[in-house]
Parts: sequence; structure tokens; C-alpha cells
Amino acid sequence: MIGLLRWSIGLLLIAAIGLGAVLVFDRAPRVPQDTTLTETQRTWARGWLAANRPRGLREGEQAVLTLSQTEANLLANHLVDLLGEGRAHVALEDGRARLSASLALPWDPQHSFVNLELALVQDAPLPRVEQARLAGLPLPVGLFQSLVGRFVTALDHADVVEQVRLEADRIQVSYAWRDGILEDIGSGLVPRIELDRMLGYQAALAAYIETRPARRPIELADLLSHLLSVEPAMTPATQPDADPIARNRAVILVLAAYVNGKGLPDRGVTGAPANRPRRDAVLLQGRRDLAQHFMTSAALAAKGGGMLSNLVGLLKEASDAKRGSGYSFADLAANRAGVRFAQLATGNPTDARALRMFARRGMSENDFMPPIDGLPEGLSERNFKADFGEAQSTAYRRMITLIDGRIDTRPLFREPPS
Repeated sequence: MIGLLRWSIGLLLIAAIGLGAVLVFDRAPRVPQDTTLTETQRTWARGWLAANRPRGLREGEQAVLTLSQTEANLLANHLVDLLGEGRAHVALEDGRARLSASLALPWDPQHSFVNLELALVQDAPLPRVEQARLAGLPLPVGLFQSLVGRFVTALDHADVVEQVRLEADRIQVSYAWRDGILEDIGSGLVPRIELDRMLGYQAALAAYIETRPARRPIELADLLSHLLSVEPAMTPATQPDADPIARNRAVILVLAAYVNGKGLPDRGVTGAPANRPRRDAVLLQGRRDLAQHFMTSAALAAKGGGMLSNLVGLLKEASDAKRGSGYSFADLAANRAGVRFAQLATGNPTDARALRMFARRGMSENDFMPPIDGLPEGLSERNFKADFGEAQSTAYRRMITLIDGRIDTRPLFREPPS
């Protein structure tokens, strides 16, 4: 449930960033400055999360989380803080709640913010969105209601949340723990015909991996070549499956899940998890992290567009520089190459078919991944700013131009794959 909460907040913020990139950013946060956490409050939030992780819960065991308004604000700000520089505010009433969040864009010389406001009303099993505002602009409630409705359906399909109660100064969430909660919810958000197609490719992936020695790394290029070449068994709903864009998108999403250690369940049809591939390391240029960056960015681009994927990649690197492994231009190269690959694979039917024909001849990573020699890695936030200034500086843009130039020389992108 803790993972679900953090994932949901992250999804909302990423969606806000993606829409804000099209619309407008605010020059100041709408959430007051006094919501910034002290170290004592962060310690409490970390302790609460650690104490309430459902490690000891058995499959199907019920649990209840109860938070006061003060506690909800501390946790919301802690979770937003994990995503980057930002702040959040939760206001609870009897049967209503108002959620506000402000997220600063990383290293933006204009110091812009994404501001999201949601008004929620008690409903069953989850509250419904009454009002939504992004960067001060009203958003169509019908659009959010549709998205939330699909999310509620996915939660119901996964048998997770039983009830959310909004009371004055208190929120209560009743849920039943099950392994694979996030994977079940993710499957529920995918239309049935698309899920069937992805399950077919996951079965093909599982069969292919079984032919290889166990516990040995697999090259990402080998998996891409194989899955883009096969015609997996489909359900009657997906036959005949002549759409090359839909098939390529399914391959990208399945491999993005696999390289990140996830799989697709199919509880709604069979009552049991779908066939899961054996877990082996997937490498790109000898590194697991590059394979993950490449496929995750490709999946975001295939579903949400290249602009959103590149922006999410920038946020991820900014977070790494602030508190993680450091800013890496090699990671950024994998991100941008993944976007280009997805654009080729899902941009138009002609290129999508040509890519599948190219894959049948066998692909190497040199066909789609640029060399990373000489690209700085492990830069702290201080070192990044010292060497490159802001994200729109001449030095930074020069590095992006260098990376994009290397991507342009890859055989797949140098000319049409046909």
C-alpha cells in the first residue's frame, strides 16, 4: 500500500509535468513555504513508512491505515520530497479532501513550478475528483473522472482497496494485501485487447529465455531482435493482428517491464498469474542500468510521447544528482536513444514494418545505442552546476547535441530501416 501511494503520487506529478509542458508553468509554488519538512519530521515519516510496510501480512489479510491531517501532510511532503524539490498540502473535511502539490522543475533558470490542485469528494470505494487545476488553469473534470474511473476499476479488479473514508482531520484506508498489487493494477489500466497482445509477447519471451542457459545475462539487442521477429499466439480478440505499431508497442512495454523486474498478471481471465519469464539480467553495453533507462524511456515514449519521456529522464537524473548515484550523461544517452527507438517502432506503419524486417536479420546494440565513452557520469548536483550551469546552458546543450549526434549515426536512425 505504501508503494501504491508513492506510485500514485508520482503518476499524478508526472502527468502534471507532461501536461504543464504543453500548457504553462507557474513562476511560484502555490503550496506555502512553511510545509517544508524539518529533519525531525522526515525522521518521523521514514519511521512511519518502515513501521507500516506490510512485510508480515499474509495473502488476503486485511489492514487499515489511519492518518490525521497533520500526519497525512507530513507523509505527502516526504513522498513528494523523494521525487524532487517540492511540497504538498492535504486539507481534510467530513466527506471531502483537498490536495495541493508544487514541484520545482530541476535546474530551471526561470525557477518554474508545476502546481496541481485536486478536490476530492467521498464516494465508494474511492473518492471521486470534483475539481482539478493545473498551474492555475481549470482542467476538464470529465477527463480526470475518466482516468480516475479506470483507476478505480483497476483497483477493484485487483481486489486491493476496500474503502477510503474522508473525515474531519482524519483519513482511513482499508485494504487487503496481495502480492503483485502494483502489477495487477497496471494490467487493469490496460485495455483488454492490448493486454492480450502483451501477454502473448510475454509468453514468447518466457519461451525464448527457457532456451538459454540460466543465470547468464542476456543482451537487450537479442531480446529485441527475437520479440520483434516472432508472431506470438493471440486470443481470438486480437486475430488477425496486422497492426505493426500495436505489436511493436506491446514488445516495448513487455521488455520495459521485464528489464525492471516486473511481469504481467492475467487474473481477470485465468484466475492465476500469467506465464512469467525467468528472471535473468538484461544488459546494454554490459550494463543493466542502461538497459533499464533505454527500455523505460522507450515505453514512456510509446505510450506518452517523446517529450514526456525526455522530461521524465531529466527529472530522474536530477534526482540522482541530488541524492542518488549522480547525474549521468550515459544514462541520458540511453534515455534519448530509447525515445528514438520507440518513435521509429510506433511512429507510422511503414517504419514499424521495416523495423520488424530489420529485426529478423538480427540486431546488435550498435544499431540503436550510441557509444558512451567520454560522457560524464556520477556528477553531484554541485559538480553538475559547476561544470554545466543550468539545464539550458550552452555547455549542457552542447552535451545533448553530442549525444544526439551519436544517436543519429546509428544504422537504425541514419536512414529508414528498410
